Amino acid sequence: MERIDAAQVYTTRQLAELLELPLSSVPGMVSHGWFPGSRMRPHRRGGRVHTWTGKQLLRLARRPLEVEYDHERYAPAALYRAGCRCLSCVREHNTASRERRRALADQEFPSEKRAQLVALVQGGMPVVEAAVEVGVAVGQVYGRATWDAEFAEGLDEAAWSLCVLGDDDPACSTAGGYRGNERGRSPRPACRGTGCREWRRGESQRERAEAAAG
Repeated sequence: MERIDAAQVYTTRQLAELLELPLSSVPGMVSHGWFPGSRMRPHRRGGRVHTWTGKQLLRLARRPLEVEYDHERYAPAALYRAGCRCLSCVREHNTASRERRRALADQEFPSEKRAQLVALVQGGMPVVEAAVEVGVAVGQVYGRATWDAEFAEGLDEAAWSLCVLGDDDPACSTAGGYRGNERGRSPRPACRGTGCREWRRGESQRERAEAAAG
């Protein structure tokens, strides 16, 4: 409100600047009743444009907002952009966002690179080094494994080759196996084979559950 000049006339573009929002978001908000009382004026480049006086905007800013969204006329994605946060619109937005992220993930870490990485790990190369070899971040590797079940299964199967102790050793899949023992009589590095990684995953889940309960 401190930035609004009561004597000035504001267009949709200037309103977007006041709101610090993309210009593409504001027309939808206007059509759904966020900023009633606008006048339509000819635009210098043709067509017409919504305008408000600064006095109108100050009055709108001081009153409670009452917006009704027409779910029969508009798609949930459009209503979400206009400000609706009902369950249907949020679900549609989350689904679309997830699909965009996964499409981007496919571009940056395509099937050819995934197959190459799994083969390197199968050959005994640690996941961090294999990620560097194929040109992706290790976060992309483990991030993909959280939602791509086929890739996660392939990576887990390949990573048994990284087991320091062997999957039949009693210390496999334990805290001692995961952390290693570099100073003992029989020094060994920390293990990042599948068994020890599964132990670490289980511990992380338990720790999060205890923190949430606390």
